[in-house]
Amino acid sequence: MVSISPGMFGFGHNVNVGCYAQEHDNLQWPTTDQLDATITAFAALGVKVMVTELDIDVLPPAVRNGSAEISATAAAQPQLNPYADGLPNTIQQALADRYASLFAIFLKHKDAITRVTFWNVTDGDSWKNDWPVRGRKNYPLLFDRQGQPKPAFDAVIKVAEQQPTR
Repeated sequence: MVSISPGMFGFGHNVNVGCYAQEHDNLQWPTTDQLDATITAFAALGVKVMVTELDIDVLPPAVRNGSAEISATAAAQPQLNPYADGLPNTIQQALADRYASLFAIFLKHKDAITRVTFWNVTDGDSWKNDWPVRGRKNYPLLFDRQGQPKPAFDAVIKVAEQQPTR
């Protein structure tokens, strides 16, 4: 549920209202329906949305509460670092599909969304590496550790190219 205090919009003051959504997502969450409903709710209030810190975790959760508390740690276990030697094609495709579905929602709401920013550029620079398990490798972004575009990058471009021009 989204609610904004009516006092924010009154008393003869011009108020530019916006919200930002930190999108530290994973391959299943949030659902596209949840994301769509959230952006729709803010847009209905006249609030501009900024999607920030976008990355998509492909690893199993190592902490139970889903927090991004950077001081959290977890013991190293092989099942928490399943892609230490590289991302399998099936997971690479799942990541591409996930980015495509998110960007389809972002483009659907292009009048309400003012920006989409990522939490870094390459997988090698991601904060998700070594967190919360030391030595763990993650692959949450559009560019690999060598700075080369991944299938997820191509998927985002394809979604953008399919949008009608104004």
